[in-house]
Amino acid sequence: MAEGPHRYLRIFLAEASEQLEELARDLVRAEQQAPGVACWDSMFRRIHGIKGGAAQAGLTAMVDVAHAAETLIGKLKGAGQRPDRAQIDLLLRARDALMAEVEKASTEKPAPEEAGLVARLVEAARIVPEAAAPKPPAKEPAPKPAVDPALPLYDVFFSLAKTCQAPGARTSIVQRKLKALGTLIELEPSPQQLMQKKGGARVAGLISTARQPEEIRVALAGIPEVEQIEVRIAPVAAAKEVVEEAPQGALRSLPEDAAEDRRVEATVRVRAAALDQLLDHAAEVLHGIARLRDAARHLPESSAFEAEIDRLRRTARELHGKVMDARLTPFSALTEALPRTVRDLAHRLGKEIDVELQGAEVELDRTIIDALGEPITHLVRNAVDHGFETANERAQAGKSDRGRLSVSARRERDKVLVEVTDDGAGFDVVKLRERAVLMGALTAQRSAELTDAQACELAFLPGLSTRAEATETSGRGVGLDAVKAAVVRLGGKLSVRSTKGLGTAFLLELPLSVSMANLLLVQVAGELYGLPLHRVALTTEYDLSARGGEGFEARSLVVMGQLVRAYSLAKLFGLPSLAPPGPRPFAVLEVDGVTFALAVDRLVGQEEAVLKPLFPPLDKVRGLAGTTVLGNGRPLLVLDPRGLLDLAEGPLRLKGAA
Repeated sequence: MAEGPHRYLRIFLAEASEQLEELARDLVRAEQQAPGVACWDSMFRRIHGIKGGAAQAGLTAMVDVAHAAETLIGKLKGAGQRPDRAQIDLLLRARDALMAEVEKASTEKPAPEEAGLVARLVEAARIVPEAAAPKPPAKEPAPKPAVDPALPLYDVFFSLAKTCQAPGARTSIVQRKLKALGTLIELEPSPQQLMQKKGGARVAGLISTARQPEEIRVALAGIPEVEQIEVRIAPVAAAKEVVEEAPQGALRSLPEDAAEDRRVEATVRVRAAALDQLLDHAAEVLHGIARLRDAARHLPESSAFEAEIDRLRRTARELHGKVMDARLTPFSALTEALPRTVRDLAHRLGKEIDVELQGAEVELDRTIIDALGEPITHLVRNAVDHGFETANERAQAGKSDRGRLSVSARRERDKVLVEVTDDGAGFDVVKLRERAVLMGALTAQRSAELTDAQACELAFLPGLSTRAEATETSGRGVGLDAVKAAVVRLGGKLSVRSTKGLGTAFLLELPLSVSMANLLLVQVAGELYGLPLHRVALTTEYDLSARGGEGFEARSLVVMGQLVRAYSLAKLFGLPSLAPPGPRPFAVLEVDGVTFALAVDRLVGQEEAVLKPLFPPLDKVRGLAGTTVLGNGRPLLVLDPRGLLDLAEGPLRLKGAA
């Protein structure tokens, strides 16, 4: 490509990536059900915007593909027919080629080019039958078109200077100038959308006029802060669309003062890395304030000083919270690509599957969104390959030919619940039991004692698969255990329920954020550790020497009338206990409905901390969740109660099966 650097290239590439994800979703929807006008408009608008932005940024390869795809979409819409699989396949390949060009421009790495794609798009558009002429209404005469079909249609692109202090007002001047030259059909973003913004912007318009392109360009060139003006003939498909929709033209060519009272909340794109750095700086401020507070305790008459530190601490916590809010990402960022994933895999396997997405607006911390992408995709692919039957098998079972896969998210208090459900064949618990016994994970007697619900949990055992042969998609013994490990690393929980012949549901319970935590500080073998306070039910003391000494691996304690298992944290980590003889402290924890106690050398206190992820090789140690830094600058390991319980009771810990 002969693309040089462009001042708005980064913004365009980010926007194009989002638009291409939405385009893939629209194309899959158009294949599954006859697309309406809104769906066609959405696809045409997205590809048209990408073409215009690419032309402005000098990405000529993108312009060629987008123009050909736009023409095909326009012809299909005009024909009023449901696209067939071959047409959708071709448009999806065009979408993939455009995404490859976006990645190429972003990373400056060469991308594979699909030879002959533009020619195939042009040929596909050529053979689409022309639409029949629309019949006028029987009773009411057709209103006069707002756009003269005899006049040419032009795409107009321009940029506002980065120093522009009032882009809304400047765009309004351009709007008036274009209206004086002809019929202005579109202007995106509108002046109203730019009213609360400052700095540069990229604007695209569509105008019907008898003027020459150079006249339009010269007219706009005289407006201060308007730069990089480009005027070109609009594609035939766009002109056809405008003329056909001329009776509603008034809705597309709004008067200058229309919607003046509407206010669009100003937004700005921020690089994810910049937010991460800002979060780190906010955390460092909190750590610094904690160290100041610790030092102030040793100063005489420090009450006034401590009061100021507390005020500064509240401000810093608010700053940290605002940055965390800015990092929140909608769940849709995870699910936008799933319909395409399911569609391609289902077609390869000869299955028909509909995808339902819910809770797109639910927000999670970007760290969780990034970490969940692979696990969610694996659950979805696993359902398509393992879970769903073929159309013939479903018919024999009395089901509809098309399977149904649902991915939903909902918020409950301080956590988010994500559910992946299907109406497929469900788990064969008999095979799961047999495989677990064959692997040596449990005895035949223990297997027979498991309920069906507990047997479903066997699917999370490492290396377990009920497939006799490995496939390209799954069945290689690597999968659900890795999914569960990824969820647990985020401080979440993964469970499954399944009924043979009816389907399977995976439930992921996730925290809203993994950054802040209240910790109970405990001491073992002279070292401090942190336990998440929301997992601590209570603390107590118990004299182990009264029950035969302290050389125990596990004992039972009576806590609030309940018999719970007790473990030595020092023993779990292979450390020497430095607790003196006599009563010693215990932290009683609750995990997944299981209550257990941990013996420690000393209870130190509570601390609010900013958590950091583990680094190799500590990220491989079971029972560790993260790290933090205390107010005195001392580093601290944060423990994972669920990992500690697994470490104490073994890898196969089934609820109710102690």
